[in-house]
Amino acid sequence: MNRAPTASRSQQKAQSLVEVCSVRVGKVLFGVPITHILEIVGAARPRPVPLAPAYVGGLVHYRGDVLTTVSLRQLLALPLKEGAQDILVLESKGGCFGLLVDSVGEVLTASAADYEPNPSILEERPRQLLAGAYKLKDGLLVMLDPERLEPMRLDATRHDSSPSGAGRAA
Repeated sequence: MNRAPTASRSQQKAQSLVEVCSVRVGKVLFGVPITHILEIVGAARPRPVPLAPAYVGGLVHYRGDVLTTVSLRQLLALPLKEGAQDILVLESKGGCFGLLVDSVGEVLTASAADYEPNPSILEERPRQLLAGAYKLKDGLLVMLDPERLEPMRLDATRHDSSPSGAGRAA
């Protein structure tokens, strides 16, 4: 009879752990839930898209399709990085897209007990992009939510945040 509580405790512990792929942009460590990652493409060089919003990192050929990439550097208002970057191919409700990052790290396992939501003083734009953080032994792992980074959602957010709805399609 003592086994049932032990089994439920281990199930609760397993459910409270989340696996995330760590990525770096500048000196900041970000995390993306591995359940949204289809593939990692290293050393990619996206082709620019004329007249696209600044957050569009470009287009890349991906398994016979053209994949739109989102530049995490641009979303965070960081200077562009010269040379190749890594791409996380992410799956969201709106379809697949690429997330351009400086480098991809390892898969980390984080505990729900170490999770902190976004602080209330965080400005609107970062609050829309970030999904909280996990406390690690040597720093923070800032979480990204692929649904929040999906290009069509970013476009809608960009138009909604403009003064008086300027830039909104009629």
